[in-house]
Amino acid sequence: MSKLHEATGLGQSIWLNGLDRPLIQSHRLINFILMGVHGVTSHPDTITKAIADSSDYDHQLMELVHKGSSIPQVTEKLLFTDVQTAVDLIHPIYERTHGVDGYVSLDINPALEHDLSELISEGLRLDYDIDRVNTMVQIPATPVGIQAIEKLIGEGTSVNATHIYTAETYEKVAQAYIAGMDYFWSHLDIWRLPPAAVASVPVTRLDQAVDTLLEDGNPLSGTSGIAMAKVIYGRFQQIFNSKEWKQLAKHGSRLQRPLWESSDDPRYVHSLMGTNTIHSLPATHITAFLEESPMTNTLTVGQDEAQQTLADLAQQGINLTAIEKQLRTQAIETTRIAYQSLTDAVMRRRDELA
Repeated sequence: MSKLHEATGLGQSIWLNGLDRPLIQSHRLINFILMGVHGVTSHPDTITKAIADSSDYDHQLMELVHKGSSIPQVTEKLLFTDVQTAVDLIHPIYERTHGVDGYVSLDINPALEHDLSELISEGLRLDYDIDRVNTMVQIPATPVGIQAIEKLIGEGTSVNATHIYTAETYEKVAQAYIAGMDYFWSHLDIWRLPPAAVASVPVTRLDQAVDTLLEDGNPLSGTSGIAMAKVIYGRFQQIFNSKEWKQLAKHGSRLQRPLWESSDDPRYVHSLMGTNTIHSLPATHITAFLEESPMTNTLTVGQDEAQQTLADLAQQGINLTAIEKQLRTQAIETTRIAYQSLTDAVMRRRDELA
């Protein structure tokens, strides 16, 4: 039994952060699944690099070009093929966990982030075109995104709410999920399987942003991410123990679990272990995770101290709400550039092969 299975025994699922065709065709992905990986999050930048550095996409790319597909159509088809293949490989996890795990999530087009109706339509389209029950659509937790999350959940589309940096935003995301599930059970449960959802918290990115605002040697350096995760986990336990949620759970609703995104720093691995959570790690960091010492449940320990840490940061002038807005804006712009870079990479590869 690997350390990944050990984490699962404590109630935490390990997901792989990153997906491309070399990972699939080299059988590394299926090996990760056999070792205990229970989900995958995909990003366009990893596929961009794989198109430039390997020949794994060449045959399908030129086949689509010869059929007359446009560059945007080719790009989307390459991405969809990777996601669909990964979804099929991990589907046994979905079945074995009764829909708790076994998902692959993909980013929605960030150009639509300000338009609620288009964001909802695109989420529904991606869900329909991928055509797999264990697919999640990644929606940034902006004010518009949170509205879209409620609507998509209500329509039966599984969602990964991304770029959550404060407990206040987390609560809004959780309430949107609950409202969406309430609508789902009252309108669609006869003909649709209930959706699932996760709430992604980039703890390492929060630490890095806060630390740049603190003086060297400040004892609060490197503490904000874990402290926020512990506070969010406390809110998660409160919200999903409410009477409102328990009524929805009777119908078969699944928990919207917090998903921690971190680096391979061992302190994140050991400080973010808890029941009904997910830890998302890149492939190289999963290898480091396998070498870690025995796991113990740590998220419920020191929640009062975590609250105090956030209060101390506020006293030193650290505005976490402003930092969250800045980080989210940067992340959305990075994703937008990544999608454009992916399209450019497909165009360059087409010209090279032609």
